[in-house]
Amino acid sequence: MFQVVDTFLQIRQRLLDVKEGEDGWVTATLEFQPNDTALIELLNQLQQEAVIAEFRRGDVRVYAPNFGESGPLTLKIDLGHLPGYFETYQALIERFPDAEPDEYRVWQSNPEVEAGYKAAVELLTVLKMKAEVWDNTRQRFFLVDQQAIEIFLIYEATQTVSLPEIVPAVVRFLDSQHLDSDTRWAFFRKASGRTLRDVSSEKRLGFLFEQLKNVFDRTQEDYSLYLERFSFEDLLKNFDEKRLKFVGDLNQVLASIQTSLIAVPIGFFLVAEKFEPASGLTGKNLVLAVGGLIFVGLVFLLAANQGKTLLGVKTAIDTFEDEQKKKVTEASARLGNLLADTRGQYARVRLLLIAVRILLVLFATILLAALVLCSAPSLQRYLPYVSKQPEKNAARVSSSEATPLPPSESSNDKVEQSTDEKDVNANKPRPSSSPSPDN
Repeated sequence: MFQVVDTFLQIRQRLLDVKEGEDGWVTATLEFQPNDTALIELLNQLQQEAVIAEFRRGDVRVYAPNFGESGPLTLKIDLGHLPGYFETYQALIERFPDAEPDEYRVWQSNPEVEAGYKAAVELLTVLKMKAEVWDNTRQRFFLVDQQAIEIFLIYEATQTVSLPEIVPAVVRFLDSQHLDSDTRWAFFRKASGRTLRDVSSEKRLGFLFEQLKNVFDRTQEDYSLYLERFSFEDLLKNFDEKRLKFVGDLNQVLASIQTSLIAVPIGFFLVAEKFEPASGLTGKNLVLAVGGLIFVGLVFLLAANQGKTLLGVKTAIDTFEDEQKKKVTEASARLGNLLADTRGQYARVRLLLIAVRILLVLFATILLAALVLCSAPSLQRYLPYVSKQPEKNAARVSSSEATPLPPSESSNDKVEQSTDEKDVNANKPRPSSSPSPDN
């Protein structure tokens, strides 16, 4: 598409007395040298592309490549066959006043005018979305307030020089993302109408560009007065309701798992009480340890899930804060205090959730340590898992069985033994008392 334009630009710098007519034709003079074969080739190509309609030497029409002897040639150029090419920025503005072409070349180099044109297109793009009536057919639009102000898309390139400094601020002010964007547009439209109502329709857009800073200053003043008179009570009430909801959501983060959290230390002590010292790893101790670790792991997953919920609440708070900043001014310090209080509650819940995770990890570590301690007799000699009091009592009973009875008890036994002997002797038959043979 731009190949023919690039070809034309190679001879454009050698053209003299360039004059552009309103009908799109350009006349220019070119100093011709018959030995310049490169120039002859370029002129021949442009004639074949219908860019150059005719060549004249004085009043005589000549044709490429037979241009004759040295001397000036008058060229009649048809810009309609040079797509995207413009001699001046004014020509570009007249053709594309409100939309920048995708690709274009402007021979006249003027950085200030170029930046001004881009800013003008950006402003007109916003006005196209905001204006009550936009007529593409007749290249005009209307600002309708108390009266309809007709504005044609006509302006001079020099009237856009001051736009790059002010247009970005105007575009931000009129951004549709503001919740009160309609109110902002009403103030801008009113300020523009007061400035343009005494200017003719054809000159209004250029005059608006020149006076845009004053128009925007007046718009901001009116908008500031409106905000100062605006009552914040409804806004504060709505915000306070939202804040209470956020606080409730934050508290619910821990409340939803508090039963499981309370069960962790109880279950921990119950499991620890059931451990029994042994010389090696036993099935009972292993089952208790694995069960306790699984329970702690499940509660840890619940805590991690609540961490995601807490992050979602924080995102909602951030979004709500951004929305409130668009509604109010810096004078609304009370809203800032309420937001700070909500963020403080978030920070406290976050710290508590972190503490819960640390305690869960600590419980799991202690369970593992108890399992190791109960399974290692060598460690139990230095750090017994249970008290040695029962072993001492058993030793005391054994020693009491081996100790001799006290003296009182042995004398009683002897008395009982002598009594038994007497009874036995009494029951024995006595010998007869017959006289001996000697008598």
